[in-house]
Amino acid sequence: MSELERLKSDFFDRQTVAVAKELIGKYIVRKTKRGNIIGKIIEVEAYLGPNDKACHSYNYKKTERTKPMYMKPGTLYIYFIYGMYYCLNVVTEPEGMPCAVLIRQLHPVDGIEIMKKNRNIKIGKNYKNLTDGPSKLCMALNITKDFFNGKDSCASDSKLFFTYGDTINPNEIILGKRIGIEYAQEDKDKLLRFTLKSP
Repeated sequence: MSELERLKSDFFDRQTVAVAKELIGKYIVRKTKRGNIIGKIIEVEAYLGPNDKACHSYNYKKTERTKPMYMKPGTLYIYFIYGMYYCLNVVTEPEGMPCAVLIRQLHPVDGIEIMKKNRNIKIGKNYKNLTDGPSKLCMALNITKDFFNGKDSCASDSKLFFTYGDTINPNEIILGKRIGIEYAQEDKDKLLRFTLKSP
């Protein structure tokens, strides 16, 4: 697949919900020595920073882990869950306003054999289970905190970045509640998960 145009910082320097919706259909590219791995974004969740009880930076909480959320828009924020899995987020809104979008699910586009080797699995032709979760996609694309956390995805030398992909009709996006945030009180019921009806 030919090189696609990278999303610049100004794409991410906007209201988080707008960015989340418009990331549906965009591509993630992971450059490796074995070739490019590319996936189309088909599910995301928006996290609205200091006013969102589900967000790591709620009430402007700032820790070593959340530092990347305060960096410029387009910064990668990667965190560890359950002591064994990574989750990929991209920072939105102006620098200092700690909001982000969690990438929940991809549709494999290119580099599928590399994805399968990275996950060490054999899988059928539809690849449904290859990147259908935030931790699965990080394993498939070999995304780790040590290598990418706090890095600028918009930089010309970034090995992990977002590109323009498919044009999506907004009517094809399903709204839902975010997953695994039962602790977030009233914010757990907000419809901030966006999923493409059919990849």
